[in-house]
Amino acid sequence: MKRIVTGCALAALALALVAGGPAEAQDLQQKAAAAKQSAAQNQQALRSYTWLEKVELSLKGEVKNTTVNSCRYGPDGKVQKTPVVTPPPAEKKRGLRGKVVEKKTGEMKAELEAAAALVHSYVPPDPGLIQVVMNAGTASLAQAGPGAVVLKFSGYQKAGDSLALTFDSAVKALRQIDVASYLEDPKSPVTFRVAMQGLPDGTSYPGSVVLGIPASQVEVRITNSNYQKLAQ
Repeated sequence: MKRIVTGCALAALALALVAGGPAEAQDLQQKAAAAKQSAAQNQQALRSYTWLEKVELSLKGEVKNTTVNSCRYGPDGKVQKTPVVTPPPAEKKRGLRGKVVEKKTGEMKAELEAAAALVHSYVPPDPGLIQVVMNAGTASLAQAGPGAVVLKFSGYQKAGDSLALTFDSAVKALRQIDVASYLEDPKSPVTFRVAMQGLPDGTSYPGSVVLGIPASQVEVRITNSNYQKLAQ
């Protein structure tokens, strides 16, 4: 069965980067085009699935909020979410302390929504943005231990950010995504790691995402599971 994962085409692109030299420049562009096509195919395949998304928000190591959503792609290509499990509303505290808690809760909710939006802006990788970095000449290749290589794209979406894709050399599959970015202020970094998994038909999906915001000691953990084919 032909795999339709982004990793296969991008792994071939990695081999082109290793070769280097002007003679390989045209071939590199062809591999980039193949990668973009593969990414588009993978995204199209995911639209025929529904899945569960669990989001946990932790502050200083303690889980403060957990939500579970049923997800699917809508006609506009955006993910539609229907709450399955939501935490009960916290008991409101009175007085000054209550106002402080309410303000902090609102800030955390806003940060959670911003963090989730940031993840979706990097995952899955955008073929067009990858091409922009390739054209700028800021892509690099490195070994990541036995049987793995890393393609790093600096300045992928924001000035000073980076997107790193780790591939399994043997099966030419995307194994992991690492992102170093920020929400608004570059001096307040945000990092997250995505562990990729595969479905029986070869479609890849982000199995888990762990995002950290050191400045506020916030961690967001997203787990995607229970992928089911939509009825035809």
